[in-house]
Amino acid sequence: MTGSPGQGTDSPSRWCTVNTVATASAAVTVKTVAFASALALALAVVAVDRADGAAESYLAPAGVCRAADDPFASNAEQIRAVSCLLNWARIRAGYGRLNRRPALQRAAMLKGKRVAACSQFSHTPCGARVTSAVDAAGYRYGWFGEVLFAGTWKRISAREVVEAWLNSPPHRANVLRPQFRHVGVAPVLARGLLGGADAVVWTATFASPR
Repeated sequence: MTGSPGQGTDSPSRWCTVNTVATASAAVTVKTVAFASALALALAVVAVDRADGAAESYLAPAGVCRAADDPFASNAEQIRAVSCLLNWARIRAGYGRLNRRPALQRAAMLKGKRVAACSQFSHTPCGARVTSAVDAAGYRYGWFGEVLFAGTWKRISAREVVEAWLNSPPHRANVLRPQFRHVGVAPVLARGLLGGADAVVWTATFASPR
């Protein structure tokens, strides 16, 4: 499903979407985990301004995560900041930290590149399976989930990305899901995705091994 932000505004456009799947064992069949509503499970694109305001309970204070408020920080700095913010939220909620894994970093980057190449803000860009990126990265998962975010290029900070996810109940459920152990996060430039404007697509890929 493709999201089309509104036009004619000076503020950065921001959109996010969520999906989680799980396997109970090494079985081939993958089932979707219900957590909020059928609409969320249908890969609905969620506008950030429909937030429920809960982010303030889980969002790290300014200064805790380096470069979190700088939209011009390098990709490496922003990746570290997003990872830091995600883990701060999980610790705040009483769950364990997520360890970054190279395979999940590759999966997150691959998903973002497919979104950009297909110009579709979707977990299944160009009709690819939702798990195609993590499978291609070689991570054998027992649990897998991902959240996506698209915002105006060089106008969105790491804090705003994570705040958007935390303010949306289905996204927050993924971030705080206790079954997850590992994470990979990646930003990708998507030219023309936001109604002609260049966008940054953030993917956070969550998983735990079989």
